[in-house]
Amino acid sequence: HQNPYYVQKMKPEVICHIMGSVDGRLLPQRWSAPFGDAAPGELFSDYAAIGRELSADAWMFGKATTCEMFPERYVAESARPTQSGRVHKGHRDSRRLFITVDPEADILYTSDRLRGDNILTVLGTNASADYLSFLEETGISYIMLDDPTDLAAAMTVIAEDFGIKRISLQGGGIINGAMLASGLLDELSLVIYPGIDGNSAAPSIFEFIGSEDNRPASGQALELISSGVRKHGIVWLRYKIHRGANSLHR
Repeated sequence: HQNPYYVQKMKPEVICHIMGSVDGRLLPQRWSAPFGDAAPGELFSDYAAIGRELSADAWMFGKATTCEMFPERYVAESARPTQSGRVHKGHRDSRRLFITVDPEADILYTSDRLRGDNILTVLGTNASADYLSFLEETGISYIMLDDPTDLAAAMTVIAEDFGIKRISLQGGGIINGAMLASGLLDELSLVIYPGIDGNSAAPSIFEFIGSEDNRPASGQALELISSGVRKHGIVWLRYKIHRGANSLHR
């Protein structure tokens, strides 16, 4: 029987690098202010600096977070279906690559870059031909899969066709949860902000979409590999994620 955490040989190392409040919530605008006279922005800069220490050659958001940067939606002129297995390489002159997953194929990009890095988007066969033309004209790379939520397949193409060796996955909670459930996370880089949200309705670091019977972390165990206190009371914890071993629930 196939191991549920089997991952094809060619895949990038994926580090989930995320900052959360001490109660594991993800919306910074809701967190209590840090102690002392440090502005929250200084702590977010520290989080970004920690991320650079991971030396990833790509970084990744889920769709909801990407849409915060590109809030408009593309309206397709034609619903003509397209074929899976297509890979388009757009502009590629930045040091790192930004990756996102867009199952609806409707993010209206206003640039081929996010924070200075060229964009790669993962799509499904529902993407219209004119949307693909829009991406190509904008200089954006894309991967087309039968199922754009098949993250294992996406990781294989990202490694084999784009040469990516290490991804810093930076949320939100839904993509973090999906990658966790797919057994694709190799490490957790957890940056704890010294503040509290306190509301159970706020999204958390991992937000797997499923029934209460689903256990997306089952069969996976965390090994602490480093811990440290940074400026302004930030705590940085790094865990190696082991799959199929040393876990209470297999």
